[in-house]
Amino acid sequence: MKMTRKLSSSGPWPTIFSHLILSSVFAILYTSVANASAIPPPTGPYHVGVRKYTVPHRNTHDPVAPNNVSTAFLATVFYPTLHKPQGPPKPYLNPETAAVFEQSWNYTPGTLASLTSTVQQDAPFLEPSEGNKWPYPTLLFGPGAGGPPIEGNTILLSELASYGYAIIGLDHPFEQPFIRFPNGTGVTGVTIDYSSLSLINAIYATRLVDNNAFLNYLPHLVDKYNLPFNTTRIGAFGYSLGGAAALGSLQVDSRIISGLDLDGTLFGPPGLNSSAADVRKPAMLLGNQDHGGEYGGDYSWATFPLWQTGYMRKFLVNGTTHHDFCDDTFWKTLEPGADPAAGSIQGVEQVRILNAYVKAFFDLTLLGRNSPILDRPSEEFPEVVYYDMS
Repeated sequence: MKMTRKLSSSGPWPTIFSHLILSSVFAILYTSVANASAIPPPTGPYHVGVRKYTVPHRNTHDPVAPNNVSTAFLATVFYPTLHKPQGPPKPYLNPETAAVFEQSWNYTPGTLASLTSTVQQDAPFLEPSEGNKWPYPTLLFGPGAGGPPIEGNTILLSELASYGYAIIGLDHPFEQPFIRFPNGTGVTGVTIDYSSLSLINAIYATRLVDNNAFLNYLPHLVDKYNLPFNTTRIGAFGYSLGGAAALGSLQVDSRIISGLDLDGTLFGPPGLNSSAADVRKPAMLLGNQDHGGEYGGDYSWATFPLWQTGYMRKFLVNGTTHHDFCDDTFWKTLEPGADPAAGSIQGVEQVRILNAYVKAFFDLTLLGRNSPILDRPSEEFPEVVYYDMS
């Protein structure tokens, strides 16, 4: 395995887009930072809606639920719409969620609670043309263990939805710091002991159970609510433990075509240094600069690519830490230095990197649209280290 990195000598501008278009995108993103009141808006051709659904599922071996029994989890769906946002913008985080991360990640109270987005609650669906099936794939997303929950990953998920994808994020009650079900019921999570490997393994196993249960439930959900979603072309990805679970589910579930892990240590068979790690399908790792490097870091990220017989890509991003693979990479721009665990990379640039590389992977593996950033170092994104898997 060879690691290559190419620094741009002519600046980070791509050659396939005009300077005018890129300047407009940068202006939108940097305006969000300057205003300190809105997260970066999606850049795709569609507006974005969001809806939430309760997924009934009885689990009698739930490691975080009271008496180890849970009966449902929460599905949050981001989807494209032609409906333009109307009225004043609304906060995009539940106030309870905002308060948790303002305290735990050292932000001034109110910093996150005041953030708004252009994502529209219960907006009309974008209907496929008459007589045609929904052309865009469906993506399953899992958050990190203990958060942020799905709402704290809105920037990336809404970006993908603005290009036509339907993204379904799964929050498990009691594991996330706070979630609110569609009927208004709020559930506060337990304190997770991250030093307990047995607990983390149990949570990981629960994630695999949830992913399988949801895919079993998806056709019913589509029929019940007349959702215009694709149920045959499905990808999976996630942040932290959610990324590990995406690859774990990819390996064992024939309904999932490809999977991507955002900075998550691998568990189960994919975490082994043996042929048992082979998921036999397209997979990608995108993580922080110390995650699975040649010297130190996460050993599972060093070994996993070596055993893959299917399409495999691995990228590390210089200047990033674990917190830079969720919405915190933008939150840190509002109060620089508040979160000491965030990386030095400019938050708006990391947003661009996440948006570009995740979309490129699923465009290729689910739609057959190739992107050069997956095959070589990119002058547009000099912070990204490309690992040659040949």
